[in-house]
Amino acid sequence: MVSPDEIGPWAELSVYHDVWGPCDFRGQPHPTVRARNAPRLAAALRELDALLGVGAEPGEPTHFGQAEGHGLKAPDLIDGRGPDLTN
Repeated sequence: MVSPDEIGPWAELSVYHDVWGPCDFRGQPHPTVRARNAPRLAAALRELDALLGVGAEPGEPTHFGQAEGHGLKAPDLIDGRGPDLTN
């Protein structure tokens, strides 16, 4: 979402898919999927930084994850699996 504001434009970016993180929504690691997609998310965030002239600020963590830098924070793994987020 992008919106004009009195003090300047702002943008909010939300992702609703598991392809950006190290595990799918069921907690199964998918390094190949992440390797193909996470760099695209990082590039899009860097481009927004450059376009707006300010660095991105991470939003609040959700059930599905937390922003970290220009990507998603890795979840805590238990026995090599991430959390099952389908519940």
